[in-house]
Amino acid sequence: MNSEIDSLTLGFVKYLEKLPCICNVTVVEKEPVDKVTITSWEQRNACILPIDVKAFYLATDGMQIRWSMKLKEEAVPVGMIEINSMGKLRRVTPKMASMHSGLPTLTDIESDSESSTSSERNLLGEQATKPKYSNKCKVFLLDSCQGNGKVCLVYPVKEDTIEPISTTVPTVWFLDRALEWHYLASTMTSYLRLSLVHLGLPQWQYTLTPWGLPTRAKQLMSIFVPERLTIDILGRFESSSHSSCAINGKYRPSGGTRYKKV
Repeated sequence: MNSEIDSLTLGFVKYLEKLPCICNVTVVEKEPVDKVTITSWEQRNACILPIDVKAFYLATDGMQIRWSMKLKEEAVPVGMIEINSMGKLRRVTPKMASMHSGLPTLTDIESDSESSTSSERNLLGEQATKPKYSNKCKVFLLDSCQGNGKVCLVYPVKEDTIEPISTTVPTVWFLDRALEWHYLASTMTSYLRLSLVHLGLPQWQYTLTPWGLPTRAKQLMSIFVPERLTIDILGRFESSSHSSCAINGKYRPSGGTRYKKV
Protein backbone atom coordinates (compact mmCIF):
# COMPACT_ATOMS: atom_id res chain seq x y z
CA MET A 1 0.00 0.00 0.00
CA ASN A 2 1.13 3.53 -0.78
CA SER A 3 2.91 5.03 2.23
CA GLU A 4 1.17 8.34 1.55
CA ILE A 5 -2.25 6.66 1.95
CA ASP A 6 -1.08 5.00 5.15
CA SER A 7 0.04 8.39 6.49
CA LEU A 8 -3.16 10.19 5.44
CA THR A 9 -5.34 7.51 7.05
CA LEU A 10 -3.25 7.20 10.23
CA GLY A 11 -2.68 3.46 9.73
CA PHE A 12 -6.39 2.78 9.22
CA VAL A 13 -5.94 -0.11 6.79
CA LYS A 14 -3.53 -1.96 9.08
CA TYR A 15 -6.02 -1.53 11.93
CA LEU A 16 -8.86 -3.01 9.84
CA GLU A 17 -6.76 -5.98 8.77
CA LYS A 18 -6.19 -6.93 12.42
CA LEU A 19 -9.91 -7.14 13.23
CA PRO A 20 -11.11 -10.78 13.13
CA CYS A 21 -14.60 -9.96 11.82
CA ILE A 22 -13.35 -7.90 8.87
CA CYS A 23 -12.01 -9.20 5.56
CA ASN A 24 -11.30 -8.13 1.97
CA VAL A 25 -9.80 -4.75 2.85
CA THR A 26 -9.00 -3.13 -0.49
CA VAL A 27 -7.35 0.17 -1.28
CA VAL A 28 -7.60 1.74 -4.74
CA GLU A 29 -4.20 3.36 -5.19
CA LYS A 30 -4.01 6.41 -7.42
CA GLU A 31 -1.19 8.53 -8.74
CA PRO A 32 -0.82 12.02 -7.26
CA VAL A 33 -1.76 15.07 -9.30
CA ASP A 34 0.74 17.79 -10.12
CA LYS A 35 0.65 21.46 -9.18
CA VAL A 36 -0.30 22.43 -12.74
CA THR A 37 -3.51 20.35 -12.49
CA ILE A 38 -4.41 21.99 -9.17
CA THR A 39 -3.78 25.48 -10.56
CA SER A 40 -5.87 24.66 -13.61
CA TRP A 41 -8.77 23.50 -11.38
CA GLU A 42 -8.58 26.71 -9.33
CA GLN A 43 -8.61 28.91 -12.41
CA ARG A 44 -11.46 26.98 -14.03
CA ASN A 45 -13.63 27.13 -10.90
CA ALA A 46 -12.47 30.53 -9.63
CA CYS A 47 -11.73 29.10 -6.16
CA ILE A 48 -8.57 28.71 -4.11
CA LEU A 49 -8.21 25.24 -2.62
CA PRO A 50 -7.18 25.08 1.07
CA ILE A 51 -3.66 23.92 1.92
CA ASP A 52 -4.82 20.56 3.29
CA VAL A 53 -6.85 19.80 0.15
CA LYS A 54 -3.88 20.63 -2.08
CA ALA A 55 -1.62 18.43 0.06
CA PHE A 56 -4.10 15.57 -0.22
CA TYR A 57 -4.24 15.67 -4.01
CA LEU A 58 -0.47 16.10 -4.28
CA ALA A 59 -0.24 12.80 -2.37
CA THR A 60 -3.02 10.89 -4.16
CA ASP A 61 -5.66 11.72 -6.76
CA GLY A 62 -8.58 10.71 -4.60
CA MET A 63 -9.09 7.79 -2.23
CA GLN A 64 -11.20 4.67 -1.94
CA ILE A 65 -10.95 2.11 0.85
CA ARG A 66 -13.45 -0.77 1.02
CA TRP A 67 -13.91 -3.58 3.52
CA SER A 68 -16.27 -6.49 4.09
CA MET A 69 -17.74 -8.30 7.08
CA LYS A 70 -17.36 -12.04 7.61
CA LEU A 71 -20.82 -13.57 7.79
CA LYS A 72 -20.82 -17.37 7.98
CA GLU A 73 -19.08 -18.42 4.76
CA GLU A 74 -19.66 -15.14 2.95
CA ALA A 75 -17.97 -11.77 2.78
CA VAL A 76 -20.56 -8.99 2.89
CA PRO A 77 -19.42 -5.54 1.66
CA VAL A 78 -19.96 -2.99 4.43
CA GLY A 79 -17.65 -0.02 4.80
CA MET A 80 -16.20 2.44 2.33
CA ILE A 81 -14.24 5.67 2.66
CA GLU A 82 -14.06 7.66 -0.54
CA ILE A 83 -12.80 11.07 -1.63
CA ASN A 84 -13.36 11.95 -5.28
CA SER A 85 -10.46 12.38 -7.65
CA MET A 86 -9.75 15.92 -8.79
CA GLY A 87 -11.42 15.15 -12.10
CA LYS A 88 -14.63 14.33 -10.22
CA LEU A 89 -14.37 17.28 -7.84
CA ARG A 90 -17.11 18.94 -9.84
CA ARG A 91 -19.46 21.72 -8.98
CA VAL A 92 -22.88 20.66 -7.71
CA THR A 93 -25.71 22.80 -9.07
CA PRO A 94 -29.49 22.67 -8.49
CA LYS A 95 -31.24 20.47 -11.03
CA MET A 96 -33.71 22.78 -12.69
CA ALA A 97 -37.13 21.35 -13.52
CA SER A 98 -38.00 21.26 -17.19
CA MET A 99 -40.35 23.83 -18.66
CA HIS A 100 -43.01 21.12 -18.95
CA SER A 101 -42.71 20.05 -15.31
CA GLY A 102 -44.50 21.48 -12.32
CA LEU A 103 -41.85 20.16 -9.93
CA PRO A 104 -40.02 22.71 -7.75
CA THR A 105 -36.31 23.34 -8.19
CA LEU A 106 -33.78 22.96 -5.40
CA THR A 107 -33.66 26.74 -5.06
CA ASP A 108 -37.42 26.76 -4.53
CA ILE A 109 -37.13 24.16 -1.78
CA GLU A 110 -34.25 25.81 0.04
CA SER A 111 -35.92 29.21 0.05
CA ASP A 112 -38.60 27.78 2.33
CA SER A 113 -36.26 25.77 4.57
CA GLU A 114 -35.13 26.98 7.97
CA SER A 115 -31.87 28.82 8.25
CA SER A 116 -29.42 27.84 10.96
CA THR A 117 -30.74 28.26 14.49
CA SER A 118 -29.08 30.58 16.99
CA SER A 119 -27.97 27.54 19.00
CA GLU A 120 -26.18 26.13 15.95
CA ARG A 121 -24.34 29.41 15.45
CA ASN A 122 -23.31 29.44 19.10
CA LEU A 123 -21.92 25.90 18.73
CA LEU A 124 -20.23 26.29 15.37
CA GLY A 125 -19.90 30.02 14.72
CA GLU A 126 -20.64 31.46 11.31
CA GLN A 127 -19.76 28.12 9.72
CA ALA A 128 -23.24 26.96 10.72
CA THR A 129 -24.82 29.22 8.09
CA LYS A 130 -26.41 26.75 5.72
CA PRO A 131 -25.37 26.82 2.06
CA LYS A 132 -27.89 28.26 -0.37
CA TYR A 133 -27.68 28.13 -4.13
CA SER A 134 -29.73 31.29 -4.22
CA ASN A 135 -26.81 33.29 -2.78
CA LYS A 136 -24.38 31.84 -5.33
CA CYS A 137 -22.25 29.82 -2.94
CA LYS A 138 -19.98 27.29 -4.69
CA VAL A 139 -20.45 23.61 -3.90
CA PHE A 140 -18.12 20.78 -4.99
CA LEU A 141 -18.74 17.04 -4.63
CA LEU A 142 -16.31 15.12 -2.39
CA ASP A 143 -18.31 11.89 -1.98
CA SER A 144 -21.66 10.67 -3.30
CA CYS A 145 -22.09 8.34 -0.25
CA GLN A 146 -23.28 5.44 -2.41
CA GLY A 147 -26.53 7.28 -3.15
CA ASN A 148 -27.32 8.10 0.49
CA GLY A 149 -26.56 11.80 0.17
CA LYS A 150 -23.66 14.01 -0.88
CA VAL A 151 -20.64 15.23 1.05
CA CYS A 152 -19.60 18.59 -0.37
CA LEU A 153 -16.88 21.19 -0.08
CA VAL A 154 -18.79 24.48 0.24
CA TYR A 155 -17.42 27.95 -0.43
CA PRO A 156 -19.63 30.59 1.24
CA VAL A 157 -20.20 33.91 -0.47
CA LYS A 158 -18.94 37.16 1.04
CA GLU A 159 -21.62 39.78 0.56
CA ASP A 160 -19.14 42.66 0.65
CA THR A 161 -16.74 41.45 -2.04
CA ILE A 162 -16.74 41.46 -5.83
CA GLU A 163 -13.54 39.45 -6.25
CA PRO A 164 -13.62 37.22 -9.34
CA ILE A 165 -11.87 34.39 -7.43
CA SER A 166 -13.34 33.06 -4.19
CA THR A 167 -10.84 33.46 -1.35
CA THR A 168 -13.27 32.33 1.33
CA VAL A 169 -12.38 29.24 3.37
CA PRO A 170 -14.59 26.27 2.42
CA THR A 171 -16.17 23.91 4.93
CA VAL A 172 -17.55 20.38 4.56
CA TRP A 173 -21.32 19.81 4.55
CA PHE A 174 -23.67 16.87 4.04
CA LEU A 175 -26.64 17.19 1.69
CA ASP A 176 -29.12 14.47 2.66
CA ARG A 177 -31.74 12.91 0.42
CA ALA A 178 -34.35 15.33 1.72
CA LEU A 179 -32.15 18.14 0.32
CA GLU A 180 -31.28 19.48 3.77
CA TRP A 181 -27.77 20.68 4.57
CA HIS A 182 -25.87 19.54 7.69
CA TYR A 183 -22.48 20.82 8.85
CA LEU A 184 -19.78 18.13 9.14
CA ALA A 185 -16.33 19.68 9.54
CA SER A 186 -14.27 22.81 9.03
CA THR A 187 -11.70 21.09 6.77
CA MET A 188 -11.45 18.08 4.50
CA THR A 189 -8.78 16.61 6.79
CA SER A 190 -11.18 16.79 9.74
CA TYR A 191 -13.91 15.16 7.65
CA LEU A 192 -11.55 12.35 6.66
CA ARG A 193 -10.73 11.73 10.34
CA LEU A 194 -14.44 11.56 11.18
CA SER A 195 -14.80 8.98 8.41
CA LEU A 196 -11.96 6.97 9.91
CA VAL A 197 -13.36 6.89 13.45
CA HIS A 198 -16.70 5.70 12.00
CA LEU A 199 -14.82 3.09 9.89
CA GLY A 200 -16.55 4.39 6.78
CA LEU A 201 -19.79 2.67 7.82
CA PRO A 202 -22.71 3.42 5.48
CA GLN A 203 -24.75 6.51 6.37
CA TRP A 204 -22.60 7.46 9.37
CA GLN A 205 -23.05 11.11 8.33
CA TYR A 206 -26.63 10.89 9.59
CA THR A 207 -25.32 11.02 13.18
CA LEU A 208 -24.98 14.75 12.48
CA THR A 209 -28.57 15.23 11.36
CA PRO A 210 -31.69 15.83 13.49
CA TRP A 211 -33.23 12.47 12.54
CA GLY A 212 -30.17 10.33 13.21
CA LEU A 213 -29.12 6.94 11.91
CA PRO A 214 -31.39 4.55 9.99
CA THR A 215 -31.98 1.19 11.67
CA ARG A 216 -29.46 -0.81 9.66
CA ALA A 217 -26.77 1.83 10.17
CA LYS A 218 -27.41 1.68 13.93
CA GLN A 219 -27.01 -2.08 13.90
CA LEU A 220 -23.71 -1.91 12.05
CA MET A 221 -22.43 0.85 14.32
CA SER A 222 -23.37 -1.15 17.43
CA ILE A 223 -21.23 -4.02 16.09
CA PHE A 224 -18.15 -2.18 14.87
CA VAL A 225 -17.99 1.17 16.70
CA PRO A 226 -20.35 0.92 19.70
CA GLU A 227 -18.64 3.85 21.41
CA ARG A 228 -19.66 6.18 18.56
CA LEU A 229 -23.26 4.98 18.81
CA THR A 230 -23.19 5.64 22.56
CA ILE A 231 -21.94 9.18 21.94
CA ASP A 232 -24.72 9.74 19.43
CA ILE A 233 -27.43 8.42 21.78
CA LEU A 234 -26.17 10.49 24.71
CA GLY A 235 -25.93 13.56 22.49
CA ARG A 236 -29.53 13.17 21.38
CA PHE A 237 -30.70 12.64 24.94
CA GLU A 238 -28.90 15.78 26.06
CA SER A 239 -30.33 17.76 23.13
CA SER A 240 -33.87 16.58 23.88
CA SER A 241 -33.41 17.50 27.55
CA HIS A 242 -32.34 21.03 26.61
CA SER A 243 -35.20 21.26 24.13
CA SER A 244 -37.81 20.25 26.70
CA CYS A 245 -36.55 22.94 29.07
CA ALA A 246 -36.53 25.68 26.46
CA ILE A 247 -39.21 28.34 26.44
CA ASN A 248 -41.58 28.03 23.47
CA GLY A 249 -39.20 25.50 21.95
CA LYS A 250 -36.79 28.15 20.68
CA TYR A 251 -33.68 26.24 21.68
CA ARG A 252 -33.46 23.30 19.30
CA PRO A 253 -29.98 22.00 18.48
CA SER A 254 -30.21 20.41 15.07
CA GLY A 255 -27.91 17.40 15.31
CA GLY A 256 -27.68 14.47 17.65
CA THR A 257 -23.95 14.02 18.06
CA ARG A 258 -22.07 17.23 18.70
CA TYR A 259 -18.32 17.27 18.38
CA LYS A 260 -16.06 20.18 19.16
CA LYS A 261 -15.42 22.39 16.19
CA VAL A 262 -12.98 20.49 13.96
